[in-house]
Amino acid sequence: MKLSYIKFRIFLRRLTVREKVGIVVFFLFFLVSLFQAIRDIHQYRLIKEKPKFVFKKIDIIYKEIHRPTDIVPINCSAVVPVVYTKVISLKNLPVPVKKKKFIDMILPSVLIVNFEIKQNREFVKYIKKKLEEGKEILPEEEELIGELLEKYKADGLNELLTKLNVNPVSLVLAQAAIESGWGSSRFFVKANNLFGVWTFNKKHASKIKAKNADVYLKAYSNILESIKDYYDSINLGWAYRRFRLVRLQTDNPFLLTNHLEKYSILRQVYVQRLKSIIKANKLEKYDNCRISPDFIH
Repeated sequence: MKLSYIKFRIFLRRLTVREKVGIVVFFLFFLVSLFQAIRDIHQYRLIKEKPKFVFKKIDIIYKEIHRPTDIVPINCSAVVPVVYTKVISLKNLPVPVKKKKFIDMILPSVLIVNFEIKQNREFVKYIKKKLEEGKEILPEEEELIGELLEKYKADGLNELLTKLNVNPVSLVLAQAAIESGWGSSRFFVKANNLFGVWTFNKKHASKIKAKNADVYLKAYSNILESIKDYYDSINLGWAYRRFRLVRLQTDNPFLLTNHLEKYSILRQVYVQRLKSIIKANKLEKYDNCRISPDFIH
């Protein structure tokens, strides 16, 4: 070890000043580069260690209906996510066939909207847990939470979770069946409007105008958009505040219908009609239907 040190000192004495300066500069650059590399690795590990919420997407198939046979039959355990952009009236079909075709037509869009809402709901829960544990919220997470709070007019995450929720599929199907006459109403056929929604905004209006009022039937580009609008009404409307609170406690469609009396001027008659449709048509069996995993990534 001592001999190596002596040889090193002799080596240094033989170097010119210029060579010595070059060696010093080289080592300085080496140390700076090493420090930068260590910092980059540390930052990379920090990023890798921050788990991000992963959103899944559905590969939606858009399709027009020109005849009843264009409607894709559903397999409840693996529903193909078909969204219909143009529909036809089902009124001339035999009643059992009409109801089956209507459900085949509407169910995929209901499941798609429910899937998207559930994902956003799980994301809010994820952020809520991070905050409770004192973990850092990433900028993109903060931005998305801000957008959801603004959209749902919520003052905090708890209120957001109350509003950002889904209804049982059976309940949505029953309401759509009543409002569209099982897919036979003029509103549905002309404007993809399942729930008879009206608008003052001519930009989103159809050619159907209310009598003695400057209000138009709202037009949608497809069935999916109509169902999204339905959910916005349920999840934001003051009339359904009690409904949303009860929905946190149960997903029983028969209990939930009791709090939808303000959805129609028929009040309790409407509530009883919803219950009858769900029961008579065994719509509860659709509550467990799922989008085919082949279309989810």
